[in-house]
Amino acid sequence: MGTVMNFHEKHRHKQIDFERKTLRDISIQQIEANVELYFENFLKPMGEYRQTISDMCMDYGIEAYLFGASFGRIGFYGESTSSVYLRSEQRIKELTDDLFDFWTFWLGADDLVYQSLHFSCEAFLYNWWKEGFEKTIKRLRMRLH
Repeated sequence: MGTVMNFHEKHRHKQIDFERKTLRDISIQQIEANVELYFENFLKPMGEYRQTISDMCMDYGIEAYLFGASFGRIGFYGESTSSVYLRSEQRIKELTDDLFDFWTFWLGADDLVYQSLHFSCEAFLYNWWKEGFEKTIKRLRMRLH
């Protein structure tokens, strides 16, 4: 008798392996610097909660990075970055809204600050999505996947 395979479990193992390989290309310091760059003005008044908020932003950045990396294979086969981004735009919008909601919990501000914060969240997550996308294309060209 042969062994019965659970394809969902096999897919999950492949996904975890892919994520491990992909995460080797970035460092915590790189993400921290990026959080400081995009959210510097919003982090200043946070005081003792600054590290908690920074850590959450890093988590969202990593999530966007892995999401972009998962679309890298499509870019490797010739589709442009902008058209691939359109495919993933809904999920990135959900991540942006979640990150923005997290920030609004901690930040009491007016509409202008909220608008600026939302733009920062969008730019931050797009940057990490694109970083993951481009690094995966590079890894595929070098045949590292």
